[in-house]
Amino acid sequence: MEDPTEAPTLLWTNGGPGCSGVGGSLSEMGPFRPNEKGELESNPYAWNQVANVIFIEQPAGVGFSTNSKIEDFAYGDKQAAEDNWNFVQGWIERFDSYKKAPFYLTSESYGGHYIPTLAYEIVTHNQDKKINFKGFAVGNPLTYMPYRNLGEIGTYGYHNLLPKPKFDLYLKNECYNMDTDRPQPENLKTCQDLLNEFENLVSGMDPYALDFPICDSKKARGREDRHQFVNLMKRSKLETGMGYSSILGDYFPRDYEPCTSNYVETYLNRDDVQAALHIPSDLNVSWSMCSNTVGSKYNTTDVNLPMMPYYKKLVQDKNLQLMVYSGDDDAVCATLGSQQWIWNLGLDVSEEWAPYKVDDQVAGFTTKFGDHFRFTTVHGAGHMTPSTRPAQTLAMLERFLKGW
Repeated sequence: MEDPTEAPTLLWTNGGPGCSGVGGSLSEMGPFRPNEKGELESNPYAWNQVANVIFIEQPAGVGFSTNSKIEDFAYGDKQAAEDNWNFVQGWIERFDSYKKAPFYLTSESYGGHYIPTLAYEIVTHNQDKKINFKGFAVGNPLTYMPYRNLGEIGTYGYHNLLPKPKFDLYLKNECYNMDTDRPQPENLKTCQDLLNEFENLVSGMDPYALDFPICDSKKARGREDRHQFVNLMKRSKLETGMGYSSILGDYFPRDYEPCTSNYVETYLNRDDVQAALHIPSDLNVSWSMCSNTVGSKYNTTDVNLPMMPYYKKLVQDKNLQLMVYSGDDDAVCATLGSQQWIWNLGLDVSEEWAPYKVDDQVAGFTTKFGDHFRFTTVHGAGHMTPSTRPAQTLAMLERFLKGW
């Protein structure tokens, strides 16, 4: 970037709810990543090559952020949107040289709630155009739980990880409606038995990136934290004891490291690193990728709310460009589930579904609805697309920021 003050500015938050944006920086799209030796290595596909990126740890109590009232704090979507809107205003006031820069929101996973609710908060209160808000890009988002549930098990089934008779039984009983406000399946026990069996069958795989290796059990630590979203839905029964041994080949990033989250946690808990980050030593902070406390206290009613009404409002704003992108190797918030709610919005298609390429190879598929809303897949990417298909994700982001 020749002049950062004229380049787009992105606010990035991780999902969870309760996971750290700093963790996202050091494991996904930030300029550096820690390795097993505790050294920082440069990331050739860092997003700050095409934009300014603000990484936020929110809600309060996540990562290095603190909340003195955490035991009695009411966490939820409205609280997060209001607090993040206050943060955005404060950041622009403090760094006013960036006021004219295009401002975007970016996230993944539970960002499917954080981002549309925050976008609506900004649109509602930014009447004086103090913030040059241009839109958002959100990856593998949780939008509505029934679609998510169907997307997960459907992805297992259509990946041929489940026996057809059992998968057909899951669909017949509409087991994807469990734990939602929709009519419950008549045979709940059958559904629960099927889900338990399915979870056991895929327990040696990473649901966030089905075709990728898992972290060896000797290195794995804090898996419950890293699978915060699965924990929230009471489905985290995965084990990491199988290990892996293979040559990954060019399909995967050559430097893909399944244990990056462990390295990030070790690095950020070093005394010298915390001192360099000006973390007060008397806080005795033990940094983790996600806060179980925040996640456990988050309003579960909000978790189950549909976000489609926000999209229907936001797509009417001619000043915004919106993109949902989806790594098609993810089962937790699967492409299958995202397609369900996106096409059900009933928006007019302005660009037909078609492949796009990066380095002369198909990187995924994209389609556009009207003038303001795009859906894009990242082929072969997991839930965290910047870490599983970094080159393709960076190229996709750059095209979006240029008005794709």
